[in-house]
Amino acid sequence: MTFRSLIAAIALSCLLSTPAAAAPLYHLVKTIKLPGAVKWDYLHFDAPSHRLYISHGNEVTVVDTQTDQVVGALAGLPGSHGIAVDPVTGDVYADSAAKRQAVAFNPHTFKPLASMKVVRDADGMAYDPAQKRIFVVGGDGQALTPIDPATNKALADIALGGTPEFLVADGKGSLYVNINDKNEIARIDTKSGKIIARWPTAPCRAPTGLAMDRARRLLFSSCHSGVMAVMNADTGTLIAALPIGVGTDAAAYDPVRHRAFSSNADGTLSVISDAGAKPSLLGTVKTRFGARTLAVNPATGVLYTVTAKVVSETPPAKPDGRPRFTFVPGSLELLAYAPATGG
Repeated sequence: MTFRSLIAAIALSCLLSTPAAAAPLYHLVKTIKLPGAVKWDYLHFDAPSHRLYISHGNEVTVVDTQTDQVVGALAGLPGSHGIAVDPVTGDVYADSAAKRQAVAFNPHTFKPLASMKVVRDADGMAYDPAQKRIFVVGGDGQALTPIDPATNKALADIALGGTPEFLVADGKGSLYVNINDKNEIARIDTKSGKIIARWPTAPCRAPTGLAMDRARRLLFSSCHSGVMAVMNADTGTLIAALPIGVGTDAAAYDPVRHRAFSSNADGTLSVISDAGAKPSLLGTVKTRFGARTLAVNPATGVLYTVTAKVVSETPPAKPDGRPRFTFVPGSLELLAYAPATGG
């Protein structure tokens, strides 16, 4: 049985065992065809400009979410992964793993302004409001590089002692990084650059996506073992371990609706609510196979994810891995899901 047929069988079984189908939490409202190769990684939504940035093979595609039009691209980024925006200038930063660079771009012309040497295998990026710096993690480099946007200079790397995936800043001087191969979260003081805590994510293994409820000080770490760990951002205490789909690669948080999300390669999006006394699984939204990364527009609640038409599949190579897909060339699409009425 293939991975897709297995997932379909499980979904059918769940449907047949449910007395009445629940109303969908989110529904597909827009499909936007994207040009270029069927390669992608992180998505980043910038609220002030209403733009969605999509890491896309050798570039970052830029979509205006008010017109649903592709308005440009940040080019020259082989091995593109992470994106961050400096809210002071509006300049956009994106990385290139192949060049071992981060590049600053003009937000109006999309022309490069400066490039900085960063950690090997540059991946996820995040902006820290406390120190007004951008941080880039590198998996093979097992470190992160701080960037000062005021000077466009890279500062000394911070060793992490393991393979990082994604990262999130709390805005108060702490940066949290998923250490995938160590099954832990590292907490870093962004002023000193020192690791001040390491917290195990068990029973969540191979933590990948990371998001934060900054008001309630909760971290949401989505893991390849099919669990989302919800942790106290001050103590590292595990608050909940909730089931999610297979093949997660990103997490996001909607502070307006008090929901966290895990986008999963199995064609599902897991929705976690932290509106109550304790976080709980609110439900699962059917998306499409391969839609493993996402971004959220908090103003509208719309969720964005990317995938393409699947030709073939390869099951996970290891227990905590994710399925791999081969896609039809030229079939990449951006999918927008809106919350149900009252959501």
